[in-house]
This record gives sequence, structure tokens and C-alpha cells, in this order.
Amino acid sequence: MKTKTQSEHLPWLIFVFCIGIITIGGFFVVYPQTLYTPGEEMFDFGYNLGLAGGLMMLTLLLYPLRKRWKFLENFGFLPTWFKWHMVLGILGPLTIVFHSTYHVYIPYIHPTGSINAAVAMYCMLLVSGSGTFGRFFYTKIHHGLYGRQATLNELKAEMEQKGDVKSAFHFAPNVEKALDEFHDRNEKYSRSSGLGLGNFVLTSLRTHWLTFNLTRQVRRIMNDQAKESHFTAEQRRSMKGLYEEYRDMIRTYLEAGRDAAQFHTYERLFSWWHIFHIPLVYMMVFSAVYHVYAVHAY
Repeated sequence: MKTKTQSEHLPWLIFVFCIGIITIGGFFVVYPQTLYTPGEEMFDFGYNLGLAGGLMMLTLLLYPLRKRWKFLENFGFLPTWFKWHMVLGILGPLTIVFHSTYHVYIPYIHPTGSINAAVAMYCMLLVSGSGTFGRFFYTKIHHGLYGRQATLNELKAEMEQKGDVKSAFHFAPNVEKALDEFHDRNEKYSRSSGLGLGNFVLTSLRTHWLTFNLTRQVRRIMNDQAKESHFTAEQRRSMKGLYEEYRDMIRTYLEAGRDAAQFHTYERLFSWWHIFHIPLVYMMVFSAVYHVYAVHAY
């Protein structure tokens, strides 16, 4: 079973991967070419690439205004604004990189070009890169702590059979015990003000280890039962589908417990990210405006 969060992440990961391929491939095509230059004349191809990228970057700045200005509350749904904010935050820098033909001032490496343009470029790339991290932190906290705990409780209820209230893993008591211990430990962490970096990392490592170890135990137990009962080939194929269901159940449950336990730490990381991200946005805007002014004035 795929969780809603996983299904939301997949298109974004595919999009970012494709943009990465285009960016790397574009270097080998655009950097050595002489078909166009960044351009200072209107209607030049290079100039218009910069114009298009700049307009995209200006447009994505409407998202924070949409959140804060009341008269914009009725203009579209906030999640839709957020998605376009993220998309433009990737496409805008890509277009501007193509506009620059990958020729950017780098001290001692590529010491030619406009320092102001380089500052604007570096700020833009930092804003875009940090925005990707910000999106990751946002997805970890936007349901809220109680939403995370509710999801965990729902998954726990799903793993209990109706009537006799036995765990779905009653045939594997060690797996059942490990899941209960994991739940109890993370429930204690989720009520605290924060995990601390050490426990934060350990929770992730423990989740990965338990996912691997417990699914392996379930497979071994099911295979042993199949041998003892002399399952037919058809019964083994049916057992494979049941094993995959158990595997997904374990993974989803452990990941939900991990997210609930790590919530406060992600919340703190998101607040620190804001402190880093917002000044960069202002620097990007000011340097970009000056860059446009310098191009047309000199």
C-alpha cells in the first residue's frame, strides 16, 4: 500500500530528477555554443530567456503575499499556490541558468563576467536549493503532531482484527513485540519538546533496520509454515501476495511512528530554515533588480 504522502512525493521527485538531467545535459550543449549570448538587446533570444526566468521568479513571490494579504484569500486554493511556487522556483532558475549560458563569475576559476550578476545567480540558486529542503520539512509538519498521531493510531487499529482484537501479526510474536516497543518508545518521544540530534538520527536508523529485519522475520515464518503444511504452487503464490501486504503494513506503520516521534525536531528545523531562506530571498531580489538596471543603464 502506498501512503498519501508517498504518492504526493513521487511526481515531485520525478520532476526534480528530470530538471537535474536537463541542467547537466544543458551544460554540454549551451556552454560551448555560440548561437546566442546572454544579450543586452530586447528580442535577443538570450535576453528573453533572462526576462522569462525573471518573471517566473517574480511570480513565485506572490505565494507569500497570498498567505499574508487578506484581500488575496479568495484567489485560488493555497495548496495550488504552493505547488506553483515550488514549480516556478525550479523552472525560473533553470531558465536563468540557460540565459547565462553557464558563464558565471567564479573567483580564480572563471574570473570574467559581472560580479553583480554572479551574486544574483548564487542567491537564486541558494533560494531554489533551500526551497527544496523547505518543502521536505514542510511535508513533515503540515499535518501537525496530532494529525501524525491520528495516522499512527489508525494504522494500529487496522493491524488489529475485529472481534478478538488480535494483532495481524499474532503468528509472529517477536514481530508483534518489536512493533509494540517501537510504538511505546516513539510515543514517549513525540510528547517531549524535541528528540535531540542523536535520538533523531537513531529513530530513522531504527526505522530502517526494523523495516528490513521484521519483514525478513515474517518471510521466514511464512516460508516455514508453507513447508510444514506442504503448500502447493498456487498456495505459495497466494502467500506471496499476503507477505507483500504484511511488508507494506510494517513499513507504513514504522514510518508513521517515526514521523510522529520526529515532529518537534522537524518543526524546529523548519523555523531555522525560515531564518536562512528569507534573507536570501531579499538579497536575490535586490541583486536581480540591480543587475537588470545595470544591463540597461551601462
